[in-house]
Amino acid sequence: MPAIRIAIAFVFFCIAAGPASPQAYPAKPVRLVVTNAPGGATDILGRLFADRLGQRLGQQVIVDNKPGAGGNIAGAFLANATADGHVLLLANHPGVTTAPAISKNAGFEPVRDFAPIALLATQTMLLTLHPSQPPNNVAEFVAYAKSRPGKLSYATPGIGSPHHLGMEMLKQISGIDLQHVPYKGGAPAMQDVVAGLVPVMFASYVIAGPQLQARKLKAIGVAALARNVQAPEIPTFAEQGYPGFDVSSWFGIVAPAGTPASVLARLNQDANAATAAPGFSQQLLKVGFEPAAPMTQAEFATLLRTSVAKWNKVIRDVNIQE
Repeated sequence: MPAIRIAIAFVFFCIAAGPASPQAYPAKPVRLVVTNAPGGATDILGRLFADRLGQRLGQQVIVDNKPGAGGNIAGAFLANATADGHVLLLANHPGVTTAPAISKNAGFEPVRDFAPIALLATQTMLLTLHPSQPPNNVAEFVAYAKSRPGKLSYATPGIGSPHHLGMEMLKQISGIDLQHVPYKGGAPAMQDVVAGLVPVMFASYVIAGPQLQARKLKAIGVAALARNVQAPEIPTFAEQGYPGFDVSSWFGIVAPAGTPASVLARLNQDANAATAAPGFSQQLLKVGFEPAAPMTQAEFATLLRTSVAKWNKVIRDVNIQE
């Protein structure tokens, strides 16, 4: 009889306890992998978010910088991490999400290997020129480029960057021909545009803003569906005859595929609450990002799929390879 009573008690204990993993999350500090080196804008975004997410989770969120290979190192690390919600990735698009289409040995596929959680921020691109260049709007720029086929060059932070993909898309739809000059980062690329060594560059406001304010650069179009909140005087491409032209980057949180649904739901709720907290939007604007409206997991998953499909087509069409 005592043995029977002990067995019955054990059964009731197990029923009451239920599955341990979802209830225990997070059971330890969470690692947030960032694709860039410390000190850059993406790293700053990751640290701002990590601090707020940690407050929501009641557990430390540690930023783990894994730069290199266009995001492949960070992406492959996440894809092979334990799918329990304790390793997350600050995914940038285009970037880590399009790297596998450019590199043959990326080691991951974002739509297959990432579990989307939440969108954090966006970043719009401005078409910028050295002030000595004649065009003052997109139509004048296209006409100017067509009058000099293959003679104008444009700078980018590197092969496969949104700056690169955006100009290649503009070349496709407008019929212009420019020569690509890739650099190792946005700062050296902008430095040469400001110096007049390369006349044109798609640039984010975080890079272009100080130069615009100093009148060492001019911007003639916002490559997004809405005007840039930090430079509202600059019209969009859509306003200038290119409807739907959008080279915006987005930044969001993903986990390894196979992460429990309850953990993903918790993270989506806490991530959206963290980004909606007072002061976070102002912090984003100070470092060159634009706040994003909260998304459900399903909405963010759709954004990931459509974004990857859009830019992978550009990559295939112009045969961009590293």
